Amino acid sequence: MRKFTDKLILIFNLIVAAGLLFSYLAPFINPAKLFLPALFGLAYPYLLMVNLIFICYWMIRLKKEILISLVAVLLGWNHLTNLLPINGNHIEPSGEANTERVFKVLSYNVRAFNLYQWNKDPKTRENLFKFLREQSPNIICFQEFYSEGKGQRSQNIAKELPFCPYSAIYYTSTPASISGFGIATYSSFPIIKRSRIPFNSIANAAMYTDHCINGDTIRVFNLHLESIGFREENYIFMDTVKFTYNNEQIKEIRKIGSRLKSAFIRRAEQAAMIANYIKDSPYPVIVMGDFNDTPQSFAYRKIKKGMYDAFRKAGRGFGNTYAGELPSFRIDYIMYSDPFIPYQFKRIKNEYSDHFPITTRFYLPEIPNAE
Repeated sequence: MRKFTDKLILIFNLIVAAGLLFSYLAPFINPAKLFLPALFGLAYPYLLMVNLIFICYWMIRLKKEILISLVAVLLGWNHLTNLLPINGNHIEPSGEANTERVFKVLSYNVRAFNLYQWNKDPKTRENLFKFLREQSPNIICFQEFYSEGKGQRSQNIAKELPFCPYSAIYYTSTPASISGFGIATYSSFPIIKRSRIPFNSIANAAMYTDHCINGDTIRVFNLHLESIGFREENYIFMDTVKFTYNNEQIKEIRKIGSRLKSAFIRRAEQAAMIANYIKDSPYPVIVMGDFNDTPQSFAYRKIKKGMYDAFRKAGRGFGNTYAGELPSFRIDYIMYSDPFIPYQFKRIKNEYSDHFPITTRFYLPEIPNAE
């Protein structure tokens, strides 16, 4: 009986190890050409967890089958450090780094400042701005920003952020809109240029702003990539504990799969567009925003090419940033190019949105021959 059980466990182990290896292809294959790796990439944390369980099982049994999952995990070491960075002590900038060249950035999907009262606490919006004032970042990138009434509310928001007097706001309805949903960048530094990136999307947006810091110019990208757009019935279905695999459930599974596929493809297109803007930037670049995708994705890899992930360089733990109804993933990012030096990356857990805010401090060395 024990031999039969071990054979079944071995077969399952081989399947999960193969699934983990297949997930490593997700960042390299455009989902528009082949969608399946993207799904496995989404499941990467769970495939990894099951493989780690198998490693523990075979270790206890003192069996050579431990090599199956162990090799599969080690082959994806770079993917593992995307999920769980291995950083030593946080290094502060050296003494030559004067405070004028150290600044703090914050990225936050604020879910329209609790416009529809997803959070039942009536003080959610008030507490959110109190939190921001306590953090006092030099640059803030908001996603799912909202203002109404001919910009009156955006003026009210500016009053809540006196430490960031400069701003650039892009509404998704039309480029000329002065209210509605969109993205916004606030800064304590003068914004000398702003430009939207023309997504073909009615709910998501991207833009860049050029900030003047002590005579040097940096370019900050604020991104909100394509959302999956699950509806209420999709969430209800995914909360179902027991599957009967009837025609209605199969139909619903297909709907969910279709939404996932469409979102993966749209994000890949948007990521390719953003990557070109980053490549053409004449200034050092910081990218912040809600990618709606994990580090094990084509969109993440496309945007990160030639850049660094601040979480990998200065963060700790799992760093999950999504706090909504789906399983928690890291989908919000701060990336940067040379010559920035990051330290003190933080993911801050609070309940004011379905995303957690993330912050990083940067030291900007003097840029020789800056344009």
